[in-house]
Amino acid sequence: MRDQVEERKRAGVLQDLSREAAAVRQCLAGLGATALQNVLMRMPDKVCAVGLATLAEAERAPAYALMAPAKASRVKEEIRLESRRRTTALVRGRIIRSFLSYFGGAEKPGGSIWIRPKKRA
Repeated sequence: MRDQVEERKRAGVLQDLSREAAAVRQCLAGLGATALQNVLMRMPDKVCAVGLATLAEAERAPAYALMAPAKASRVKEEIRLESRRRTTALVRGRIIRSFLSYFGGAEKPGGSIWIRPKKRA
């Protein structure tokens, strides 16, 4: 019984990831090279990394080619780090919506995605 529940959860996550990947592919294909480069360069590295992480490595290569080399390396590093983080589906979904909002594909989520530590006096 417990195995069946786990399988359903995994299937739901995979289905959400495929939906997110399709939305990201559509955004990347919907713009010309110059407009896509402008959007990717304006986007924060973490948001760009989470959005591109939904795609296969071969699908990310054209996006990396449009970015400045320093930004492309930072995004690759964020993708590597993101695979080890315990980001919840809710937070990942908000970051994906933020990614899509740069292309006009979703409303920009309100509030802050990251928790900033408070400095002690």
